[in-house]
Amino acid sequence: MLLEGTIENIEHTFEYCWGMSRYAELHSHTNFSFLDGASWAGDLVARAAELGYEALAVTDHDGFRGVVQVHAHASAIGLPVVYGTEVGMPLDEGSSSEASVSEHLLPSEGAIAIRGASDITRRGRVRRTHGSKPLHRRKTDHLVLLASDPGGYAAIGRFITKGQYRGVKDAPRYSYRDLEDAVRSGGVIGLSGCWQGAVPRAAQAGDTAGALREAARLKELFGERFYIELTHHGMPHDDLRNDLLAEIAHRLHIETVATNNVHYAQRHDADLSEALAAIAGRRTLEEADRFRPGTDLRHLRSPHEMAARFARYPGAVERAADLGRALAFDLDLIDPELPDFPMPGAFTTEIEYLAHLAYEGADTVYPGPDRGLDAAARRRIEHELGIIEDLGFAGYFLVAWDIVNFARSRGIYCQIRGSGADSVICRCIGLTRVDPI
Repeated sequence: MLLEGTIENIEHTFEYCWGMSRYAELHSHTNFSFLDGASWAGDLVARAAELGYEALAVTDHDGFRGVVQVHAHASAIGLPVVYGTEVGMPLDEGSSSEASVSEHLLPSEGAIAIRGASDITRRGRVRRTHGSKPLHRRKTDHLVLLASDPGGYAAIGRFITKGQYRGVKDAPRYSYRDLEDAVRSGGVIGLSGCWQGAVPRAAQAGDTAGALREAARLKELFGERFYIELTHHGMPHDDLRNDLLAEIAHRLHIETVATNNVHYAQRHDADLSEALAAIAGRRTLEEADRFRPGTDLRHLRSPHEMAARFARYPGAVERAADLGRALAFDLDLIDPELPDFPMPGAFTTEIEYLAHLAYEGADTVYPGPDRGLDAAARRRIEHELGIIEDLGFAGYFLVAWDIVNFARSRGIYCQIRGSGADSVICRCIGLTRVDPI
């Protein structure tokens, strides 16, 4: 009870000192970052809204995995959402030891030195990339990509697809050339990432020259759309690393943003996160002890707490709020637009034609007494048609029906998969042969 009261007093002190601080979290993982993120999308959204966030970015590993659920929950309560991903760029392509960086981007001042930085004990997540499945994976430089508009969302999607196609399961292989293409198309923002990113990794190791080169290279790639990310999870080396990152940002005229590299919604979820990390590393919790995060602070933190934590880096928290607001857009803007299905005869709407096909097929599949239709089947058909009409999916069903008919007419084996197998409409129009009733 004493500890709980102390924490409450500290939070009230933060509120008094920092007033109505503004913040948006630009780096968070849902449980769609498998064995890495520990919270459901709905829990993250609800907590972000409770804390009064300006916006919440979802940046699951290697894809827009959690965006649909985040969008659905956030839309219901009016929370702006930023859509992005965290990727692992190759060390063997464009790393600081091989990169050709424009010399004019590097400062002429002397080296920045942090005493003892090279001796810092590096305690982080289980040594794995992307909440991994394979135990031995290539080391990569983490990078956060955020979309500023539907065009940027599409560009990031194409970039991820190329990397997934080039790689193997759970181990995509990205290319800086592909990333340049994505950035060139516009609408793509870059953050330097967690401690496994090229810039913060070099800074944490005390490699000032390497951190400068990596930051300059990424600035050359992204231009003014690149930000250096500052995170702090209460470890002694966090201040040292952030001080160096802030100095590098100042020298290269790059803006900083504060994030918390969120992996769970609330602090008490840290135990679940550690259990997932142990599973990912094929270890028991006891065996994984030395790989555990040193603190339990990778949760959504209040704006005033972030303002207090990053007070020594003026503007980093406010810029995160401003950037979150600027990048948020409605995911409904990128809903796929199916072409109108060409309907025969006197049919005027897609749902009308789909209903005709469904009842025509039902006469054969679900015959009732006196050459009628089975009553249970009729109720189910009417129910499903109502849902399909409300969602605007009639055209989608007709396109699938047309494709299946084309394939079967040419002897091509095909079968729909997923929840469609439980649809009576799918059975009546010939897409499946499973009886859902």
